[in-house]
Amino acid sequence: MDLVTKVHREHVEILITGTIKTIANAQAIKEAVRKTHEQHPDAIINLTIKDSFIITSSVIGFLIKSIKMDKMNLQVNINCEELYTMLDDMNLIEVMNVRKAYSCAKA
Repeated sequence: MDLVTKVHREHVEILITGTIKTIANAQAIKEAVRKTHEQHPDAIINLTIKDSFIITSSVIGFLIKSIKMDKMNLQVNINCEELYTMLDDMNLIEVMNVRKAYSCAKA
């Protein structure tokens, strides 16, 4: 998994490529979101998961907490239909501010 953060005028983009599968991957995502919010508290954070067809439960929990309790302006963009469907089956689309942008082939 690779993670790139790009700062734009009104938003910050965090792009995740590769498969999210390890504890280290989850920690890197959490740290990137946390650090981005600390440095740009008023910016919209666009977290794009480009390739992964899975996501760890700790990342799901962290994103829900960040959006609902910490009031982060966080949008999750999913490029893999399989991951989007899984989140939809779990009724997390609205809770996690998920948008779809399909272009993923299972990695």
